[in-house]
Amino acid sequence: MTCKDTIHLICWYLEAKLSPDVEAEVEQHLRSCPDCYVVLDAAVSTLERHFGYSHPIGLKAPTTAA
Repeated sequence: MTCKDTIHLICWYLEAKLSPDVEAEVEQHLRSCPDCYVVLDAAVSTLERHFGYSHPIGLKAPTTAA
């Protein structure tokens, strides 16, 4: 899955509207891509702050190689 695919699916991911297979692909990408994880984290933070939305991400931020 590409970054473009993942970013496109983040809203659906947060709403739990993806098939289990696609959800697993998105999560796999988010675990390995710090850039996409930041987008997810920002989306969740914005929704929590402005709309009281609560979504346990359940994913650890990917580590970057030094």
